[in-house]
Amino acid sequence: MARISKSEREEINKKVYKPLMWIAIASIVMLFAGFSSGYIVSKADSVWLKIVLPDEFMTSSIIIVLSSITFFVAQRCMAKNKMAAAKILVGLTLALGILFIVYQMKGFEKLNEKGSFFSNGKVSMVIEKGEYGKDYFLMKNDIELAEKDGKFYDPIDAGFLKPIENLDFEKANRSASYIFALTGIHIAHLIGGILSLLFVFIKTLRGRYTSENYLGMQVSSIYWHFLDFLWLYLFAFLTFF
Repeated sequence: MARISKSEREEINKKVYKPLMWIAIASIVMLFAGFSSGYIVSKADSVWLKIVLPDEFMTSSIIIVLSSITFFVAQRCMAKNKMAAAKILVGLTLALGILFIVYQMKGFEKLNEKGSFFSNGKVSMVIEKGEYGKDYFLMKNDIELAEKDGKFYDPIDAGFLKPIENLDFEKANRSASYIFALTGIHIAHLIGGILSLLFVFIKTLRGRYTSENYLGMQVSSIYWHFLDFLWLYLFAFLTFF
């Protein structure tokens, strides 16, 4: 039985690992597309509480963009055989990935402080603890309501003459549930990316990659850049929809 040479094995890996990663990415895209569709359908309900994301989520967005940049430059350094720089940049990418999660957790804490929880929060809790226009908005039939002295009005009621009655403030805060679900699932996938980064970092430190063969780093970077763009999509989606 003929043995497969090292170069042949490397070529086989290139043909297998990258397509598998793209298949995995496609399945993740479908997962988040389903959640996004559910959010849009739920938002069309008669009353919808629009939660404003805390500033920590913007900070985490900047951090994950920086991590993509450092990982991209790390690959360029590896391709040019600049091993010392590649080690530093991969380590920096790993640190930024962990820092991203730290700021996401801080964002969750701020949401909790303002009355938003994954499952047991109520609209009334957000209204009580938050500030209208800064922490939340209230929408009815997809139209943003006006607020004055704790009462809510149709935006065409410029004189605030007739407050809207029968708003169910005791209903579950589903908008917060979607925020926690979408960001939480993203973090779960990001932890997988961090483990991949850790593996790449260890191999880089041990000199297991060369300028001719750094497939593991390339595959890991595809996944990491995807997570970056996925978060930017989620951040924009939850901010503007």
